[in-house]
Amino acid sequence: MPVLLITAIFGALGGILILLIRYFSVKKQYAGPDSPDSGIPDIPEPDFDGFVHRLRRMIQIPTVSWTDRSKRDPALFSQFQDELVRLYPRVHQSLGREVHGDFGLIYHWQGKATGKKPVLFLAHYDVVPAEERGDETWEESPFSARVRDGVLWGRGTLDIKSQLAFTMETAELLLKEGWQPDRDIYFAFGGDEEISGREGAQNMAGLFKQRGLEFEFVLDEGGIIAKNQLAFLKDRPAALVGLAEKGFVTFEITAKGESGHSSMPFKEGTAVGRLARGVVRLEKRPFPTRLDPVLSNMLERFVPYVSTGLGIVFSNLWLTRPLIQYIFSKNKVTDSLIRTTQAVTVFKAGEQENVLPGEAVCLVNHRILPGDTIEMIGRRHRQTLGDEGLTLADAGNWPSNDPISAGDTGDTGFKLIRKVLAVTHPGVITVPYLVNGSTDSKYYRDLTGQILRFCPLVLTPEDVATIHGVNERVSLENLEKGLRFYLQLFSHL
Repeated sequence: MPVLLITAIFGALGGILILLIRYFSVKKQYAGPDSPDSGIPDIPEPDFDGFVHRLRRMIQIPTVSWTDRSKRDPALFSQFQDELVRLYPRVHQSLGREVHGDFGLIYHWQGKATGKKPVLFLAHYDVVPAEERGDETWEESPFSARVRDGVLWGRGTLDIKSQLAFTMETAELLLKEGWQPDRDIYFAFGGDEEISGREGAQNMAGLFKQRGLEFEFVLDEGGIIAKNQLAFLKDRPAALVGLAEKGFVTFEITAKGESGHSSMPFKEGTAVGRLARGVVRLEKRPFPTRLDPVLSNMLERFVPYVSTGLGIVFSNLWLTRPLIQYIFSKNKVTDSLIRTTQAVTVFKAGEQENVLPGEAVCLVNHRILPGDTIEMIGRRHRQTLGDEGLTLADAGNWPSNDPISAGDTGDTGFKLIRKVLAVTHPGVITVPYLVNGSTDSKYYRDLTGQILRFCPLVLTPEDVATIHGVNERVSLENLEKGLRFYLQLFSHL
């Protein structure tokens, strides 16, 4: 047998052996579902019917945030804050409470003097409008908070008055039992998250910074327990705990031209045409794909639960990374997790068909992958546009921010969520996740090394589609498990 052939065979066998060794090593590292430890604290039995009643009252107050801020009704937000006082009397007797402006609400639960760092729980009580579009109609009135067939309907049931209710209900019940935390606990509830959080979360974070507070971890929205959303897991749910978050920036591109009569256009074209050509150049050059370390670790943690072939792929990303990126790029959801996205969302030019516009403007929104920056995106766009007649600037409508890097999966917060889920949601696979939206937690990045974005609700693709859509709703079974999760979580602090 030729020496080259023998060498090739042994080389191939050696390569296969390396892949298998890595596969079995990763599988062993993450094998087996999380199991409860021996120190599970006894938690009081919640008054679940009372909890549903209290959450319904929150849903029934239409605290809608509008992009056009003049349409907001501050009285409704004050009503919501006052309603919390009525719904949770023990919390308001025992915890410090501060109202900041129309939209910031802080609670401070003093703990025992153990020297442990405080923790911070975030939520927001504003919701997006519940307008109907075309043939899409609400089966139940969006602010009726009706319970039908074991399901609570209404705007805010998923995003995210339920998370605020979990926090307050847990505190109320534990106070009733005479429980005191080993550390200080803070709640920070914002009333304008859906329109950037400038007046709520940004101000509260600034206040915490002035007071010199540093938190062990911060828990906000962003991740869920995904069911039937990852085909390779079949029907097994996965808790997606957001450890990192993409950045946000919207650039405004402006083209200037000479106005005039449309019957005498200029030979070089109009401002609209110039801007359109620039947009085409941008869209022909999407940002490159890259597998972020958080997603890499997420895939590795799935290895024990997928087929052997897929497990070998997920455990050998040093070799299969290009294949994963290619597969992810074929679906808009997964594609958004592996690149900085760019989307032309607004285009404005002209007032009348027989008048040449003197200016054309478009907005390009970006969700920035960790590793990229706003400054880098700006440089890249200027190079791609290649036209000094096109100006590029931060649109400034929403606060821009670079990506928020991930905490460590070995840190307190992630380990604690895994431990608690093993009790309240047995069989769930807990993995780190990259959040591609924008949450209030970005304002707290300087106050902690651990930001966790997670709400313990089990959601299918159909459920997720109702967030910011019609027929937002949540099952009572889901709410009961979520409340038990929070009770366990607080009891472990």
